[in-house]
Amino acid sequence: MTLRYKRNSILLTSLCLMASSVMVLAGGLEDGYPDDTSENGPAFFGFVRDERGTHITKATVILKENSGPTVTLTSNILGVYRTHIRPTVKIDAVIISCEKSGYKQVKLVRRPQKSSKLVETDCIMQKN
Repeated sequence: MTLRYKRNSILLTSLCLMASSVMVLAGGLEDGYPDDTSENGPAFFGFVRDERGTHITKATVILKENSGPTVTLTSNILGVYRTHIRPTVKIDAVIISCEKSGYKQVKLVRRPQKSSKLVETDCIMQKN
């Protein structure tokens, strides 16, 4: 390795570490958003993707709490969604589903989080 390459690698690593620490210092959550969970309850977020991992934009994401409200939202250009239901929602009582014309949902993956403030799910869809 050349000296220049080593210096560039060290610089890049340092910048990455500084950038990742900014979120922690700013009081953000693991998903990069500010911590608004004390007011709004747990944050439900994730991706809508096809089986190859391609983002599906403008998919309808439905969060239905057993004997509670239903929240409907749309995934963004990256297939990402994020919302709250209510402050006292029981995470295990929420059913998440995704819809988009020309697709059907084939799988829903809930990812474990370090905090009960975040509920990450991936909606996997397949073309009809």
